Amino acid sequence: AQNPSATAERSSNAETVVGFAVLGCLVAGTVGILKAWGMESGFDVMLCLLGSVAAFSMVFYIYFRRS
Repeated sequence: AQNPSATAERSSNAETVVGFAVLGCLVAGTVGILKAWGMESGFDVMLCLLGSVAAFSMVFYIYFRRS
């Protein structure tokens, strides 16, 4: 009952959104690591690195969940 081209277009749009989300998480993780490099407080560094690990983990989750 659904138009195959409409379904394919929705799937393509979803892939684009997921691609931008993955790119955003990679950028966020990289920025967190770079910011942690210049911080002086150990607690701040730990929080930044924890956020970076969470961002990179989300990327791996998205890719391995789709497989």
